[in-house]
Amino acid sequence: MTAVKEPETSKPENNQHKAAVPEKKKISMSTWVLLSFAGGIIAGLFFGEMLAWMSVIGDAFIKLLQMTIIPYIIVSLISSLGSLTLEQAKSMGVKVGKLMLVIWFLGLISMYLIKYTFPDWQAGEFFSLTALQDPNSVNLLDLYIPSNPFFSLSNSYIPAIVLFCVATGIALISIKDKESLMRPLQLLGESFNKVTQSIVMLMPIGIFAMTAATAGTMDFDEFQKLQVYFVAHVVMTIILTYWVLPAIIMVITPFSYRDITGIAKDAMITAFAAGNIFIILPLLIQRTKELFHKYNVGNDQTDDYANIIIPVVFSFPNLGKLLTIVFVLFAAWFSGKDLDFISYFPMSVNGLISLFGSVYLTIPMLLDSLELSSDLFQLYMVSSLFTSRFTSLLAAMNIFILAIGGTAMLAGIAKVSMKKLIICSALTPIIFGLILLGTSWVLSSIVNTEYNMDKVVAQMSSAADLPDEVTTFNPSETQDVNGPRTIEQIKKSGTLRVGYNPVQVPFSYYNAEHDLVGFDIEMMKKLAAELDIKVAFIPYSSDNVLDGINSGLFDITISGLQMTTFRIGLVDFTNPVLDLHYAFVVKDYRADEFKTDELIKEAKKITVASVGDYSIIPHLKEKFSNVEFVSIDSDKLYFEDDGKTYDALLISLEAGKTWTILYPDYTTMYNREEIKSFPASYVVAKGNQSLHTFLNSWLSIQHSSGYVDTLYSYWILGENAQPKEPRWSVIKDVLHWVE
Repeated sequence: MTAVKEPETSKPENNQHKAAVPEKKKISMSTWVLLSFAGGIIAGLFFGEMLAWMSVIGDAFIKLLQMTIIPYIIVSLISSLGSLTLEQAKSMGVKVGKLMLVIWFLGLISMYLIKYTFPDWQAGEFFSLTALQDPNSVNLLDLYIPSNPFFSLSNSYIPAIVLFCVATGIALISIKDKESLMRPLQLLGESFNKVTQSIVMLMPIGIFAMTAATAGTMDFDEFQKLQVYFVAHVVMTIILTYWVLPAIIMVITPFSYRDITGIAKDAMITAFAAGNIFIILPLLIQRTKELFHKYNVGNDQTDDYANIIIPVVFSFPNLGKLLTIVFVLFAAWFSGKDLDFISYFPMSVNGLISLFGSVYLTIPMLLDSLELSSDLFQLYMVSSLFTSRFTSLLAAMNIFILAIGGTAMLAGIAKVSMKKLIICSALTPIIFGLILLGTSWVLSSIVNTEYNMDKVVAQMSSAADLPDEVTTFNPSETQDVNGPRTIEQIKKSGTLRVGYNPVQVPFSYYNAEHDLVGFDIEMMKKLAAELDIKVAFIPYSSDNVLDGINSGLFDITISGLQMTTFRIGLVDFTNPVLDLHYAFVVKDYRADEFKTDELIKEAKKITVASVGDYSIIPHLKEKFSNVEFVSIDSDKLYFEDDGKTYDALLISLEAGKTWTILYPDYTTMYNREEIKSFPASYVVAKGNQSLHTFLNSWLSIQHSSGYVDTLYSYWILGENAQPKEPRWSVIKDVLHWVE
């Protein structure tokens, strides 16, 4: 018996010995995600554009995560709402709605403060076609009303899907025999959750791929240009995510700051790393339930509230989306526009309403409402590669806070703590003040605010390569003038005589290297190259341009000349080369005086300068009796006058935009609703049918071949005015392993 018992007594000793050996701690998923994120950045910097292909892996991972989200929302909302009473449903709408309004209000006030951290800046921008386009309107009916639920499902119209599910769930509240439907829906929800959890195991791979592709393709120059916005975005994300939102819940619930910010850490990290909150909704629901159960106030009822609140509030604008307001503040600063609070608040409210739709519609609308170039939207698209992570972090915290606060209020455990309220109220101005002052100091130290756009225009040279033999001919070498010449005579002489305005930016002007450049200059060089002749550029003034062309001094006259009824009676115009648009150029500080027709009419007397007689002048004289038009020899004279003689300059919008780059103290003003255009053409002598017909046919070829569009993009839109250099990478620029 003793021999039999010995092994029995030895087992506990062995078990104790085994228990004494500590188990190896596993690396958490959030740690793996952070390591993958860091590894992706390192790989992107090392390999650069060679890893651009990895974006496909990242996109595939995102699609896998999105696979079960909409089905989960459907079954979760319908089953959770259907299990409520009518009183519970009403209470949730009122209480969660109040909390949401408080968060929106505090968020908008906080975001406005970030503008005070921006350093002083002089801005300038090229003309953009979007300046002529009406802002896109948000169709809330299509987005929110599921006239065809299957169409809404196929197009991922989340608000419409939520409305359909809410309506169905509310209808189920009054139905008695609904258990046979509730149980299958709950089982489906659990199965969708398990699928999501399985896919989440692939998170490190997906995050690494997305981060490596982004870090490998983002241009460092673009990052430098947007660093003010990046810093402002990050700072505001931190303030709202880790102070404003948690403070609201601390004041009205028994939960501690540490638990509020820590229990959903993995969901926050995932949202940050993936740049997507859609994929972490199930995690937020689970963490909300865990928080309540940790404090022993959780039950089936609070679990149901979490299941309902998160899918519902997801379709409402959150503070992550509202961070687009920070970009609009940045865009106003970047464009040299001071946005006061009186203008900011209605703009931000309009933005909040439009954010029920898409940010891709909201931003152009807000830019237009502030009369900022919609072309700045391209900066937002570039910056979103970086900021989307922080946007998702804040959005995730916003939804989590709404779920906690809403559930607490519905469960009857929400109560304002005066002690916490006093502490938070005292700490908030200190936290805001220290962070904003520190941010302002950092931005002033690291951001180069030296204005250099004028140098960009001054250094522009050529949008396309031309043969070396095409050179600028010295005007002194021109032959005797014996009247207008036909195309055959021009080719035989070997020289094309072109009259040009030497200060007509961006059509013909001298750059910083004292070279004659511009849209029309390149067109004429192209013509000379194809005719295999030289080109002599001969300057003209507004006084002798028409006489010069008819006398034969010039074969062709260029420089954005406007075709008018008066002029076509004196010379022959080619088919339009470009359609330009009227605008006023005024001093920045006088922009408010020209915003509307009513403001212009209220002024005592306005003197407007113009080069030549624009065809719109009679219409403007009739419209504004207090406006006097004065003809000047060149647009440059207006800017050199510095506002002493003239109040405004009538000019094409396209040329005006370029002039205001050279002179950043000026701005262009135009009425988008009544904007009018005029044709700009080349001019030949009256009756010179041979050259006239040839040029019309040649211009048709240049339009069809895309050459005119190429020059337009460069000289008018400013595309590639600052050529992009190949993306820097360690493997190419440091180790020189590849070229």
